[in-house]
Amino acid sequence: MSCIVVGASVVFPDKKAASSFLSGRSLKKPCAQIHCELEDGHERIIWIPVRVARLYLKNCPVLPCKWDEYRATVLVLERRCALTMVIEMLSRRDHATGEVRDKLERYGFSLSAIDYAIDRATSLHYLNERRFCVYFIEERKRRGWGQRKIENELKRRHVSIDEIPGYPEEYFAVEDDLERATALLSKRSVPETRSFEKLVRFLMGKGYSYAIAADAAKARIDDEIN
Repeated sequence: MSCIVVGASVVFPDKKAASSFLSGRSLKKPCAQIHCELEDGHERIIWIPVRVARLYLKNCPVLPCKWDEYRATVLVLERRCALTMVIEMLSRRDHATGEVRDKLERYGFSLSAIDYAIDRATSLHYLNERRFCVYFIEERKRRGWGQRKIENELKRRHVSIDEIPGYPEEYFAVEDDLERATALLSKRSVPETRSFEKLVRFLMGKGYSYAIAADAAKARIDDEIN
């Protein structure tokens, strides 16, 4: 037999909890709660993101109603908010799918709402993993990043390197890496001591392989001598 919800009230997190998230001390944004009063005298609590709670207050379900219907109504609002948040994120810049998922989780959205928002944003072409990867890789290459550093950053954003079409052949070539590494070193002065070691370490810190870094360092030192 389905429970009947006869009353509901929203409790928002206190300002101290919210400021802890904004300052970076807390990795997850505090959620609001809907305290649902049931016909049999019991209470159930639904945890939802704060922005969902605000939307809920403007779209409260008519009570009394069955618990399943009530929960479904709240989920619809949560999905709506999750999709809106994803579109807002993508309007500022492209994101990897993993980044989007992480942010929604941090804001307290349920797995169902997250999956819905990601699937919907993908079907509407707002979210496009390949487009993100192409832009990210090319933009980092322009900054002088090497392949390893780019790959590490993509992994940090939960991008599966093996699933990028044409990677790495279509994005990297030894000649291109050496050219970018050489261009980076041309802007730096050659250290007076342990120059080879320091230049190689600098390039490897940018994500270049030892072989590329060594060739570029040798070329830079030779140019300085000549």
